[in-house]
Amino acid sequence: MQKMNSKKPPTFFASVFGFTSLFGFASMFGWLLMTSLSPAHGEQNKSAHHGDHEVSYMVPYMVPYMISAAHPHAVKAGVDILKKGGSATDAAIAVQAVLGLVEPQSSGIAGGGFLLHYDAATGDLTSWDGRETAPLAIRPDIFESRAGTIEGFVAAMTSPDAVGVPGIPALLEKLHQKYGQLDWADLFTPAIRLAEDGFNITPRLHYLLSTDPFLKNNPSARNLYFLPNDGPTNGPTDKPTDKPDDEASATTHAKKETKFKAKAIGTKLQNPAYADTLRNLAQNGAQGFYSGSTSQQIITDLAALNPHHALTIEDFKRYQAKQRPNLCRPYRSFKVCSMGPPSSGGVALLQILGIMSHVDVSAYPIGSAEFVHLMTDATRLAFADRGAYLGDTDFVDVPVASLLDTSYLHQRSQLLNPDQALKNISPGIFNGTRAYPATPSPEQPSTTHFVIHDAQGNVVSMTSSVEAAFGSRIMSGGMFLNNQLTDFSFMSKADGKQVANSVAPGKRPRSSMTPVIIFNQDGSFFAALGSPGGPKIISYVAQTVLALLDHDMTMQAAINLPRHVTTGKKLELEADTELAKLKPKLEALGHNVILKRQHSGLHGLRLTKNGTSDMSIDGGADPRREGLVISK
Repeated sequence: MQKMNSKKPPTFFASVFGFTSLFGFASMFGWLLMTSLSPAHGEQNKSAHHGDHEVSYMVPYMVPYMISAAHPHAVKAGVDILKKGGSATDAAIAVQAVLGLVEPQSSGIAGGGFLLHYDAATGDLTSWDGRETAPLAIRPDIFESRAGTIEGFVAAMTSPDAVGVPGIPALLEKLHQKYGQLDWADLFTPAIRLAEDGFNITPRLHYLLSTDPFLKNNPSARNLYFLPNDGPTNGPTDKPTDKPDDEASATTHAKKETKFKAKAIGTKLQNPAYADTLRNLAQNGAQGFYSGSTSQQIITDLAALNPHHALTIEDFKRYQAKQRPNLCRPYRSFKVCSMGPPSSGGVALLQILGIMSHVDVSAYPIGSAEFVHLMTDATRLAFADRGAYLGDTDFVDVPVASLLDTSYLHQRSQLLNPDQALKNISPGIFNGTRAYPATPSPEQPSTTHFVIHDAQGNVVSMTSSVEAAFGSRIMSGGMFLNNQLTDFSFMSKADGKQVANSVAPGKRPRSSMTPVIIFNQDGSFFAALGSPGGPKIISYVAQTVLALLDHDMTMQAAINLPRHVTTGKKLELEADTELAKLKPKLEALGHNVILKRQHSGLHGLRLTKNGTSDMSIDGGADPRREGLVISK
């Protein structure tokens, strides 16, 4: 498409978090940040653990764009596209391409994702599904022999059996065809250049490389990220707060490899194979990925590990990104929209909000034991329905309307007891719809989320993933292949009945990704946000939405809140925060409480009115990761 011209005013860094010393461009703008931007109104919540990241900035709405994402290089790439007149979709393509290079443990071109898009000119919201699909030749019982043990899950997660057909290239191309402004090929230039010139390894990436026991088994990954271990390597002595504790516990069962060590922090890393993959995608479009050399190389690399793996070229050629029905529900004076099936995130989020709408939140401060107790049980009720009903609607009947029905959610809210945690929670029962038996789906937390607001007011809220950290740990074409098929339930049946999230040819595994866009009562855009975190995403996002809508917090203050998380049974309180002090009170109410570091990676932005007509935009990036907000 024809390039659009635009002015190129100076760029300001609205917030910088993480290890910014590796990025000279961030520190350059420090003085400008403090003198050019005014603090936002609204509550500024203080927590002991994240006190150094409490400042949130709001800039006049005449400043036309903002990006919040998990890595400074990705944000800068997106901003460069916006400065050239690109749309939010154009910038999203550039951001995702760079994230696959600099944050390979979280997302990539060989992964999948979900995206919400708001078109400011028409007021239309659209919802897009780029989730991976199972091969046509897959066996429904492929994971059953590995069910029930950590060792079995690890074996499945790191095998070719776990790799689904990637959805990101098709998703990005479909969005660009509808909303793109700049040439498709130009959107990959920042990532290609960075892959060829190199980027510095950050402490977070170094730590994750150093502690992963599987990466060194893959020759491509070993050659790219590691050196012979002939002496000590530099690195952090303490675990970053975003380290996936769940996965760390799983990987302790793997044999430790000591012959190689991760390249040092600050090492310039070049990935020419990834540059070649992106160049093919840039020149030939998604067809170059699904029908050309990239897919053939993936199949060849998988066959070298398992000649009987199920993926074929036909699976790649058949892949389609899909537009899904919008999923929205009112909350207070707002309309909250998220992603529908095959993601469970949107339904669960809207259920939690629907149940909490019957709670007098003014009586319970957001960090109080009473609030945590009630939200925890509201979340547990949502997870009971999630396990029983949610799956790929192309394969199973999901009663979305019934699950979000006002009278049903009022009925569920009546189960909440301010004085005692719910003991036995069952899914709801609907006439004409049977509940599927619930079985575990061991979803991993390594994902990314970013939000973009462009000069025309268009908005993208996108969550993408390769599932576990570094996906399957199998590298092809300079990128890690996803292990999303382990998001299926390992058992296809329970109690003789089919499981909603069972494996099937061509099916998309259930997800917890929860990209969000929120509208004001008059239909105007208010906010966009989301987070990584596996099934914990739902709690992370719900807590942040409640902070924004019920307590009028700035985006950064809401993101900084100490986290309380449940996925059904245990209640996790973020360790080393004020919230951890609530453990005795919550245990007295009957909750099974553990203290744990959390690895949310929330990114968001919102618009607010100053007076009658002036608008301001403020953004936030999670201090638990290396995220960044930039606005012009």
